[in-house]
Amino acid sequence: MAKRITRTKKNNLQVYIVVGAMGLAYISGLRDMMFESPQDYGVIAYLMLLPFIVGLFYKPFRRAVFYVIRVLWKSLTARHALPVNIREIDAMDGIAFEQYLKPVFERQGYFATVTQGSGDYGADLILRKGRKKYVVQAKRYSSNIGVSAVQQVVAAVKYYKAHGAIVVTNQYFTPAAVQLAKVNGVRLIDREKLSKMML
Repeated sequence: MAKRITRTKKNNLQVYIVVGAMGLAYISGLRDMMFESPQDYGVIAYLMLLPFIVGLFYKPFRRAVFYVIRVLWKSLTARHALPVNIREIDAMDGIAFEQYLKPVFERQGYFATVTQGSGDYGADLILRKGRKKYVVQAKRYSSNIGVSAVQQVVAAVKYYKAHGAIVVTNQYFTPAAVQLAKVNGVRLIDREKLSKMML
């Protein structure tokens, strides 16, 4: 198994080297053509788009392009109907707060999914950006957030095999929660940071 993985990595490296060399040769030739006949804008534009068009036949590249388009589209469409006053957040219940955070994070370039409430194993939302996955614990409280929220999201990282964790609240965090988050690499979004994300 280890030999197969090593062989795959070696083959991938060879492909990257060949593609990189071909790309450099292509760009060099295209640059020479632009200097020799700068008036042929249509041909130059076509030749510049040609690698992208060819790349669409390569499935991983095509998936990456569609993923970027989808995230950009969600980011643009998520800008409407979001409360801009933190007091509106204070009036929400927990489930509404989780649903509200979905477009907020999508505006930040994530692809967000709300989990199923009960049995969520410590994650209220799952965020994806590229190949990275993050778990989010959402706490819409009337008092400051203690260590339990950080503990829950740390457990969720292992369960969901995530790369990182975030706790977001409409309030603030206790010093103990801040310290525990720092030790475990958990990102904390308090009332002030959330207000900035809402703008």
